Amino acid sequence: MTRRGLIVLAGAAALAVAAPAAAVTGGTLDGSAHPAVALVLGDRGNGPEPDCSGVLVSPTVVVTAAHCTSGLASNRVWVSFDPQYVAGSSTLQGGTITADPQWGLVKSDSHDLAVVRLDAPSPTAAAALPAAGALASVPRSQLFTNVGYGYFDRTFVFDGFRRASVSSFTKLDATELTLKEKPGGVCFGDSGGPRLVGNTVMAITSDGNRNCTGQSTSYRLDTPSARAFLGGFVALP
Repeated sequence: MTRRGLIVLAGAAALAVAAPAAAVTGGTLDGSAHPAVALVLGDRGNGPEPDCSGVLVSPTVVVTAAHCTSGLASNRVWVSFDPQYVAGSSTLQGGTITADPQWGLVKSDSHDLAVVRLDAPSPTAAAALPAAGALASVPRSQLFTNVGYGYFDRTFVFDGFRRASVSSFTKLDATELTLKEKPGGVCFGDSGGPRLVGNTVMAITSDGNRNCTGQSTSYRLDTPSARAFLGGFVALP
């Protein structure tokens, strides 16, 4: 599987995908613990289908990953904040998705960042964005909370539940945060979901390996490049 192609539900039309490898462990049902985390649904030719995760950072802006836009029929998307998404009955809010125009064009910076602008304000309380350079002062002992709607065990079955897990720090690069998949981690469908410290979205899930093991990378939101893009859509701290 190619880099940046990981962790997308790829429509999940059948809601079950066979895979030979073990998946993430250590997650728990999130319930109402992180109400700002959304399931992002895209249209790949069959109407709204589960695609990625995202996180509300203002009443009208959801942040997600740019690679979640790959293959979409249009920039029209939908989000659900329900703790479990159920096709045909979950509440959907419509919006338009815009990827960072530098996505995939810069070798040293993936720009794997996108925003969904909702048609109407969401009543859900938003998560916070980090201050500039916030991750530079985070200690190596810091644990990060991952939240998303991705696969959660070796069956790779999408059940629509939002889950949370905790990952430990590995390294920090100019635009990326690398985390261990221990004690918990992320998998397919968690792309665009937050890596949280408290209620602050320090980074969003971007990449990993096809087994959903080892390490995963996240795109930092506290860098000049991320802030330059986000600043066009939302007030920054």
